[in-house]
Amino acid sequence: MLKTITQENNILLILSTIILNYILFLSSSLLILIKLNFILFIFFTFNYFFKYEKNKFLIFFLLALIIISLGTSTDSWDARSIWIFKAKEFFYDHSIISVKNNYAEFSHNNYPSIAPAFTASLSTLIGYWNEIYPKAGLTLMFIPPLIIISRFFDNNFFLISISIILFIIGKFLVNGELDGLVALYFVSSLIIIYNLKNLNYDIFKQYLCLIFFLIILSLLKTEGAALLLCTFIGSILTFYKNKDLCKKLIISFFFSIIPVLMWNYFCIYNNIGNTNNNYIFDINNFNYRILYLENYILIFESLLLNEKFLFGLIVFLSSAIYVKNKNIFIYVSSISLIYILFLFIIYLSTPLDLEWHLNSANRIIKPIALFLSIFSLYNILNKEHKYNA
Repeated sequence: MLKTITQENNILLILSTIILNYILFLSSSLLILIKLNFILFIFFTFNYFFKYEKNKFLIFFLLALIIISLGTSTDSWDARSIWIFKAKEFFYDHSIISVKNNYAEFSHNNYPSIAPAFTASLSTLIGYWNEIYPKAGLTLMFIPPLIIISRFFDNNFFLISISIILFIIGKFLVNGELDGLVALYFVSSLIIIYNLKNLNYDIFKQYLCLIFFLIILSLLKTEGAALLLCTFIGSILTFYKNKDLCKKLIISFFFSIIPVLMWNYFCIYNNIGNTNNNYIFDINNFNYRILYLENYILIFESLLLNEKFLFGLIVFLSSAIYVKNKNIFIYVSSISLIYILFLFIIYLSTPLDLEWHLNSANRIIKPIALFLSIFSLYNILNKEHKYNA
């Protein structure tokens, strides 16, 4: 039976176990299935690396991340008090539905919970909780996007891509926060989308893989859903002449966004979230701040003068001048600009002190910084392949 699991099927099976784990945690009486599902995740992962992964560096890289994750404390607020706290809550309650109690509002119970649920399943399999090893569950979720990147970048290009990931994401690979996961699932989804126009085989599996990636992206953090929408708009703007591709992308995005819409409906219906009015976004804040130039300057400095973003922007513009690939330029530019516009609107609407809230800008901009950098490399790689063809 194992011989019949193709490379594409193996990736789909790994992704499906992550999504299925989230579904199983909707009930508190499925602990045996949760344990079995996590064992299947480990099994399919090992099967992929032993059968298909020729790049041994990726295996060592993942092992290094897991060791570092296990050997470092969880000290950042978001990691400790939101994501790991949620995982601990799910572990003891055996279900994510426990957020209906709106216990510990500081942990933002209305945030999507696919990552804490996955971490809770690791603890469920082991049988007890402590404050160290559960964080490794988040690190294991890096496996699917890193597999996608290793499939499209080989040899020296893959090493360069890992160097870029280390530079831009850095500690967010191991510190228990989800911004690194958001960035990598976002970029992996965009790589899959851009290559759909060249596919002549396994088309259904590739679209299914895209849907799985987008579902996970949207259920990681709130901005994951925003990135999904930006991806949809930018992809349609880029490939609008390809009617068949646009039609399939619309169908894919439709199915991808359903889970996060259902989660948000569940939270609104049950009044889950922070009930403190000081933390509720208000159009009046936007109307007030939009009139003052200093607000735009503050946001511009925090987002667009970030060293990781500037690195990605400079590298991308350099590659665009060198390669002159119109499709990639439109694709990357449109999605990046839409998301940056979205961030400007969010920060102008924040109920919090703007300068304090902008402390999050260095995390929020990472998906675009990585997107610009990885697609610069992808742009150059495509030109190399054309020369060698």
